Amino acid sequence: MKELHSRFQNAARTLSLGLLAGLALSVTACATPKKAEATPAAKPAESKAPAPVGGYAINDANFLELGYKRDWTAFPFVGNGQRLQMIQPAGDLVLALETGSTVSAIETSNGGIRWSNELTNPLTRFVGLGRAGDAIQVSADNELWELAATGGSILKRQAFGRIVNTPAIAAGGSLIYGATTGHVTAHRTDLGVERWAFLLRGAVDHKPVIVGGSGDETIVAAVSQSGAYVFLSARSGRPTGRGEIFGGIDTDPIAAQGLMIVAGRDQSLWGIGTDGEVAWRLRCDQRLNRQPATDGTTVWCQLGSEGLSAVDAKSGKVMWSNRVVEGSVIGIRAGQLLVWNGAVALLLDKDRGDIVRSFVVQQTASLQTDKFEDGNLYAVSDTGVVVRFVPRK
Repeated sequence: MKELHSRFQNAARTLSLGLLAGLALSVTACATPKKAEATPAAKPAESKAPAPVGGYAINDANFLELGYKRDWTAFPFVGNGQRLQMIQPAGDLVLALETGSTVSAIETSNGGIRWSNELTNPLTRFVGLGRAGDAIQVSADNELWELAATGGSILKRQAFGRIVNTPAIAAGGSLIYGATTGHVTAHRTDLGVERWAFLLRGAVDHKPVIVGGSGDETIVAAVSQSGAYVFLSARSGRPTGRGEIFGGIDTDPIAAQGLMIVAGRDQSLWGIGTDGEVAWRLRCDQRLNRQPATDGTTVWCQLGSEGLSAVDAKSGKVMWSNRVVEGSVIGIRAGQLLVWNGAVALLLDKDRGDIVRSFVVQQTASLQTDKFEDGNLYAVSDTGVVVRFVPRK
């Protein structure tokens, strides 16, 4: 109890310090938007009696106030001394991968474990999970496994031409990865060979992004840790534009309004067109290391000391900022923004940025949604318990 009380006090103190900083006069290089007013709800609410399941003290009453009700609790396989490193909703299954290399398939309908399969040894570094029809795709840094969705048996095992470093995006009939060598590389799963590769200066540590087009005309983009970026045809690997920002990135690039949106270590948020030209740039007073998010029209991103901000994706105009709030938008629930910062979950007014609800979420390693607007919510505990929440009607 002392530990939980201490964690609550630390989270509350963080919000209080953010509120005091918001009241001070400061000079910032970011665009000056209207400021969201702090509300009494800015301080996380007192936690009500939790209902532990499998040792995970999820507070159902708080999640009801956030707009979600518990659907099921699942227990994917996690070996001794291992941890759950990623989950991926995939149709009728939720895929879970632990650091010991065991993949578990959880039934989306009821949380039951359909199968588990240990692929290799704990020294293997995995970078992503995905699904293509009846095949579950598990990417390590040097090879790809394809497993049968029905029973988990191994269908294919293919070596990559290069050491990859990111989750894949599926585009142009290939899986496209970033590589430690600086390559953006496309892997053909039908033949098990590299289709094309394009070299950037510096390792590509963050997932490429689909920016525009469809089918054979799909355009993908990637950013290296030197700041170099490129836009490529997903089918051929032919570049349509390239350039360089003034530093690497700590988050995945995203796409909106035909632009790649990049939050940089160079203290800037960038909007870049597929021809490589910069459409807009927002300069800030700190490096940007919180994952930005978008609904296709608005970009939400932490803009240094300005706090979480809403930016028009087309023009780069800042519409509001809330200096009290730190975190990433993980979804929209009933027209309000759901924000997670690793300790506190918040609901914000989408149009003004005011805090509507906020709660400390204890023992939680991650929160994620399966679609951005009114999707289901998945909470993963420090010990690997998975809880699915569905939107409350």
